[in-house]
Amino acid sequence: MKAVVLAGGPSKQIRYVLGRDGSRSLLRFLGRSLLDLILDSVLTVYESVYVVSDDPLVSQACRRRGGCEFVEQRGSGIESAVCSGLAAASRGDDPLITIIYGDVYSSKGFIESHGQRVVSTYEPLLSVTRPLVLRGTYLRVDVDTVEGRVTRVGEGPFIYAGVATLPVRMLREQVCSGGKPLVSVIGDLASRGRLYAVTWLGEWIDMDTPWDYLVATRLALSRLKGINIDASASIGRGVVLEGDIYIDSGVRIDHYAVVKGPAYIGRGVLIGAHSFIRGGSAVYDGAVVGAYTEVKRSLIYLNAFVGSHSYIADSVVGKAAKVKPYTLTLNVPYRSVSGEILIMSTQPLESLKIGSVIAAGVETKPRETIPAASLYLGEQASP
Repeated sequence: MKAVVLAGGPSKQIRYVLGRDGSRSLLRFLGRSLLDLILDSVLTVYESVYVVSDDPLVSQACRRRGGCEFVEQRGSGIESAVCSGLAAASRGDDPLITIIYGDVYSSKGFIESHGQRVVSTYEPLLSVTRPLVLRGTYLRVDVDTVEGRVTRVGEGPFIYAGVATLPVRMLREQVCSGGKPLVSVIGDLASRGRLYAVTWLGEWIDMDTPWDYLVATRLALSRLKGINIDASASIGRGVVLEGDIYIDSGVRIDHYAVVKGPAYIGRGVLIGAHSFIRGGSAVYDGAVVGAYTEVKRSLIYLNAFVGSHSYIADSVVGKAAKVKPYTLTLNVPYRSVSGEILIMSTQPLESLKIGSVIAAGVETKPRETIPAASLYLGEQASP
């Protein structure tokens, strides 16, 4: 069987984390990328994997890890990506091909259960799920749970979850040659009673906003076990490590800092003296957390700098952002802002709090207080 992973298109609000308009599939999850996690699952059930993207960094990532063939996306939109992948992957007589969206985070088993079902039935198949809330325009479907068949497209309690196995010939004729949208193939198959569904109710998050990413990171952190410290890390005098923690290579944790898991400290990170990294936090490669600073259930992205005596709670600090000393982020319960910030997740969010997003490459002012549920786009940091 062959699979096509769609890893192109605009980064949308994730650009405030990445600092560029690139692929969401390159978001970091602990020591790896979302694309790595997807490929790990795909390669357990598919013999050939084609990664389609308009982002040259995805090409580099595919070459580094192996097991996938990169295909350059020509044109914009899902249909263009599908047809680019199909042209590369459908050399031969394969009647079906699996299409996987590269911006969906899930726990182990999501892609595997789809692939195993295809192997056993070899019928057109759609993975569907039921998020707690809906944001934007998603393809709704209704499913006969007894027969496992999609009965309606455009309405129903489920949504298309981002993995579909569809007939190659229909895709070529209707989408690539006929110029029809991908949903036309899905609707056509459903109307003929030829489309089946596999329902996934495990961890599933659509990576559309920094808040989606923050929740997905916490889910990834929850799978850490024990305290793992790379041999090259430097742990200062009086440092306290509690819970499930991963400390990567080249990390320096200064005297009397406290790290409580689950937490991930990325390569080359510096944690200043007397700082406190609270459970549910990830500090990514090259970042600096200054002395006497508290990071609580937050995400500090690549090469970001958080100055001393700051308090970062339930927030996201984008790539290479500079948070000046004594910066304070406020937070509020998610339920009080859920009309403004809708997180596409199948997981309960009752206890979730919302801080702020400090965009990639920006610089705060010293002693600044940043409101909850806000996007901070202050001044651009100096190069």
